[in-house]
Amino acid sequence: MQRHRIATRLGVLALLGGGLVPLAAAPAGASPGCVDETAPGILQNGCDDSTPPETTLTPSTTPNAAGLVTVSSMTFTLAWQVSDGDPGPFGLECRLTGGPQAHDWRACTSPVTYADLPDAAAGTYVLEARAVDTGDRARTPDTSPALPPTVPDTPDEDPTPATFTWGQDTTAPFVFVTGTSYDETTPTQPVVTGAGVPIRINSSEPGSRFECTDNDLPVACAGGRWELPDPAAGRHRFSARTIDAAGNASAWSEPIEFFVPRNLTRQRGWKKVTDPGYFRGDAVKASRRGARLVLPRTTVGELRLLASAGPRHGKVRVRVGRRDWHVVNLSGPRTAMKQLVVIDRYSGLRTGRIVIESLSAKPVVLDAVVARPNRFPAATRDSGR
Repeated sequence: MQRHRIATRLGVLALLGGGLVPLAAAPAGASPGCVDETAPGILQNGCDDSTPPETTLTPSTTPNAAGLVTVSSMTFTLAWQVSDGDPGPFGLECRLTGGPQAHDWRACTSPVTYADLPDAAAGTYVLEARAVDTGDRARTPDTSPALPPTVPDTPDEDPTPATFTWGQDTTAPFVFVTGTSYDETTPTQPVVTGAGVPIRINSSEPGSRFECTDNDLPVACAGGRWELPDPAAGRHRFSARTIDAAGNASAWSEPIEFFVPRNLTRQRGWKKVTDPGYFRGDAVKASRRGARLVLPRTTVGELRLLASAGPRHGKVRVRVGRRDWHVVNLSGPRTAMKQLVVIDRYSGLRTGRIVIESLSAKPVVLDAVVARPNRFPAATRDSGR
């Protein structure tokens, strides 16, 4: 940027000794590079400091990639910079756009704070700050009483104010999680026999993302109707939360519970059979009396069999540990998979291996087993998550 001192070359007349004597042109002014607008001499135009100070602005909080912050108070550190040795004095002016605290240019000091700002639901906030050469602003370079004005007075404030734009969202969204699996026998802990578990997840704020856990382990998920793919056998507790564009996170949802059966695999006396209607696409089949399936030791309060039924199908008997046998008749209308409650959830707990035995040479097709306690521990979540 350039500073210049302009000396006029106009001829003037002066009255000396009672006579009119023509004078030479006024002496040239100082060399270009003035740093202030000092008063000119009688036969000189003034000096215009045409290089205003520059402005820096640093916010207390940096917006995220969406341009949003989650705080309602913003503090800004402001400063001016000069490169020509101008001693000043200098000052600062600020202008805020957006919200009820908006104001036009006015003097401000660093740091400047705007507190209790409401969320900018309809747009964004914009703060502009400019440094001002307050010493030069009050002066005009053309003040010679004997010369016509020839020096323009350029602005004495930063013509390119430092600008900061941000959006604000301090309100956490709400998450809504609904399990859509149906189980008439245990509606609050349904048995799920599909390839995936259908769950509906929604947020109170459009555009929010979701975080989900299954048995407290993170799983990828999506909003709307979504399915947890290929869940492992056993009890599941699913929970979710939503995070809006600003980064505000909702509380974790109350867990929804469901249970996935244990798929049966071939043992001695049984062979594998396949059908799209079976749980996981396969089952085991026996056609001789005394063929046994033995499952690992477990605690059972409710026991169900998923089995294929048919007019010529036989019977099996089931027990847990050393307790009584329970006979299950698989004869009936043909169906690929049918849920049969062997021990209901009100019969008390028992512990031991589950033994299933064929009672005749008639074919029996067994698909999966539901073996779970009839009292479920409370689903809890670490409050610090």
